[in-house]
Amino acid sequence: MLTTQNRHLVHACDTEVSNIDVNQETPVDHGEITCFSIYSGEDANFGNGKSCIWVDVLDAGGGNLLKEFAPFFEDQSIKKVWHNYSFDNHVIKNYGLEVSGFHADTMHMARLWDSSRRTMGGYSLEALTGDRNIMQRTKWRKEEKELIGKTSMKTIFGKKKVKKDGSEGKMITIAPVEELQRDERKLWIFYSALDAISTLRLYKSLKSKLSSMSWVFDGK
Repeated sequence: MLTTQNRHLVHACDTEVSNIDVNQETPVDHGEITCFSIYSGEDANFGNGKSCIWVDVLDAGGGNLLKEFAPFFEDQSIKKVWHNYSFDNHVIKNYGLEVSGFHADTMHMARLWDSSRRTMGGYSLEALTGDRNIMQRTKWRKEEKELIGKTSMKTIFGKKKVKKDGSEGKMITIAPVEELQRDERKLWIFYSALDAISTLRLYKSLKSKLSSMSWVFDGK
């Protein structure tokens, strides 16, 4: 999968997970990966000029397909960037894979850069990549006039609940992840792959900001 040309790049990774209540359960022994994405920047080429990989592991045989990527996930020499690494690391470990090659976690990079965001926007991928104060140093393509980052599932897939009389209510509902991946396939691929793309863009921006900050350690 990775050519010599691509191995030296930083690779942003992201998983989409079903069958887990993140408010009640940890990813240890909980959750099933439905798909994952790998984005290595515009300089990468995984064939036909594609710089992003999206892999469907939802249905039968998906676990075996995930394990085909073990050489990638377990290779310490391949630099990998995540947003909230501990979550993705654990759900991948549930399949018997040992993730290696950790390079950065953009959520913790953002905390180092600004520890006050907990009450002023938060550290979600959506909040961080939607903030021009954070993403302003990222190099966008000339044709991109607007900031494009992580978009919530509620915004893309949310539907107003229909009342008994047939009218739309105020409550917004979202179908289960596995249903969206099957029934809203093209839109789902765009949504999930954009997570990895946004993570790499966020990493580059935060790396620039952190590198330009003054640090004091042991009085130096």
